[in-house]
Amino acid sequence: MKIISYTFLHCSLLLLFFSLPLSAADSSVAVSSTGSASIRPDMVEFTVLLTDTAPSASEATGRTAEKYRRVQDALRTQGVLAEDASSVSYGVRQQWEWDNASRRRLFKGYTSTHMLHVTVRRLENAGRVIDSSVKAGADEIQGIVFTSSRNEEVRRAALADAVRQARTDAEVMAKAANVSLGVLLDLQTAFSPFYPVGEFDAMPVRKLEAASPSTEVSPGTLVVKAKVFCRWALSR
Repeated sequence: MKIISYTFLHCSLLLLFFSLPLSAADSSVAVSSTGSASIRPDMVEFTVLLTDTAPSASEATGRTAEKYRRVQDALRTQGVLAEDASSVSYGVRQQWEWDNASRRRLFKGYTSTHMLHVTVRRLENAGRVIDSSVKAGADEIQGIVFTSSRNEEVRRAALADAVRQARTDAEVMAKAANVSLGVLLDLQTAFSPFYPVGEFDAMPVRKLEAASPSTEVSPGTLVVKAKVFCRWALSR
């Protein structure tokens, strides 16, 4: 009997709830939108790879350490501050090579690698900084991307554009539904990374020999995107 009474009461409450009239003010429209803003980049970032293989670990690390010192000195000469040329990875590993004749692996020595992340805050200096790094002993220049010192300003502009687009979409939807857009109920944003205008493959030093012409970089437009989620109340 208790189970039957409870079920009857539960069903009665549900019927009562769904029979209540819903006002237009209880309705809402939710919209997501992506905004964008563009700017000419004024900075360059890239990574410098230093690597050496030697019979002993100490010899390999010693050679890499000497390259590191020369590259850092060259970067200071080009006006790159120490905090803009920081280490991002370092490692020492055994180097083995498969020998088909003996059908076994042969020990070739130890390989030391040291990678730096370099930020050039004046775009016009990027080519000289790259050339100086290579001449000082860098083995590869990797992951060249363009960025801007005004990233936060552009991000805010992209957010504002996203909100404007979201409101426009909500107004169109409300008009089509023969209702009016009411107060803003919810406003959120999601993290959106900056989109670099270009990223290049690794540049081996053989392509940047001392006798070759100076390196030049030519960026396009940096596009920053932001996404928002908005919800407005609806009224008749």
